[in-house]
Amino acid sequence: MRSFKDLSINTKLSLLVLVAGGIALFLACGALALNDYLVFRSSKVRQLSSLADVLGNSSTAALTFDDPKVATELLSSLHLQPTISFACLYDTHGNVFASYGDATGDTLKDIPHPAQGYEFIDGHLDITKMIFQNGERIGSIHLRANMDDLKEKMRHNGRIFAIVMIIALSGSVLLSRRLQQSISGPILTLTAAAQQVSASGDYSLRVKRQANDELGTLYDEFNSMLERTRRSEEELRKAHDQLESRVQQRTRQLSRTNVEFSHEIAERKRAEKQLESMHEQLMETARQAGMTEIATGVLHNVGNVLNSANVSCSILNDRLRTSKIADLTRAAELIGANEHQLAQFLGEDEKGKLLPQFLVMLAEHLNQERDAMVEELHGLIEHIDHVKTIVSMQQSFAGVAGVVEAISLDSLIENALKLNSSSFEKYGIKVVREYETMPDVSLEKQRILQVLVNLITN
Repeated sequence: MRSFKDLSINTKLSLLVLVAGGIALFLACGALALNDYLVFRSSKVRQLSSLADVLGNSSTAALTFDDPKVATELLSSLHLQPTISFACLYDTHGNVFASYGDATGDTLKDIPHPAQGYEFIDGHLDITKMIFQNGERIGSIHLRANMDDLKEKMRHNGRIFAIVMIIALSGSVLLSRRLQQSISGPILTLTAAAQQVSASGDYSLRVKRQANDELGTLYDEFNSMLERTRRSEEELRKAHDQLESRVQQRTRQLSRTNVEFSHEIAERKRAEKQLESMHEQLMETARQAGMTEIATGVLHNVGNVLNSANVSCSILNDRLRTSKIADLTRAAELIGANEHQLAQFLGEDEKGKLLPQFLVMLAEHLNQERDAMVEELHGLIEHIDHVKTIVSMQQSFAGVAGVVEAISLDSLIENALKLNSSSFEKYGIKVVREYETMPDVSLEKQRILQVLVNLITN
């Protein structure tokens, strides 16, 4: 379902008239109905009050002479009033003296003695009047009337109001459809003209003014806008033609200049190629020199490590030559020679008595000797691993020469320090590292490593 803003202007005007007229008629009919309702209620009260006064005055004799039969006959005359549901006549003490209608018997006991006046309760009207004789109250009369006649009148008025609203709204819609042509017609004409201009691009089209109101002003402004647009289009076309002419002229100039630039660029390219070739040669020479210098440093570090390994080997050789294993062999030979009389040998012979103490001392000495040799072997293994590390680092650096890569500067500095570690140990240099947080940088790792090694060596 389309929203109100998407409806046509004719439909919007019709709905506007229909809604406004409907609200006005509804309020007017409602006011009339309310007034009629209030007037009818007031008339009903007056009518029932008059009837109660008449019946009360007619009942004075029956109340005075205590004649309920006469009072009942008097109340029975209310059958001529179909709206009266029941009536009660009370004596001075408030007891029921006579009654009429459907409120008889035990039902009357449930009805409280009403006060003077009237009251609308549960769709009916109750009226109570006091009966006086010579200024003295001798009783009261109570009447109850239903409101069926009021309901019927309101339903009748409702049907009339509905018919009036339908006829009035239908007439207003029909009349508005004729009158709204004076408003929607010019707007639709202007809309059609705007669509035609948009579709054809013909800004020479004009609309004829039909009135001197706001729509007439809108027509004039629309024609003025079309005229300004037409002039702007002509000026734009002229500027476009001039621009094309200037572009063609400028293109010819650029073509001639482009030929000249092409020759100059060719000469510059040849010079750049020569410069690039010379630069590559210089870079290759520098790379080879750097590799040679690094290799020299590596060989120097390897030589230092090998010297340490040679010292460890000499120590191990001396320890093996001066080992106490020969004493253990002599002790074993001595035991083997006396194995048949070993107990007697160990208990009586002087050498046998000293043999256990000698074996204990020999075992302690051999343990110390073994620990020292193991320690030297560990040092020798570390020196050999150090040589392997240096060679491996040199191989990895040599394989990435000339390659630009993203590396961490602190790791590059650590590699340079490792290549010079033997010099640090030799001269007792302690390196203190204080690195700031540095991002990875793209550079040629081998060349920068060469520079760092040279700086540290110097």
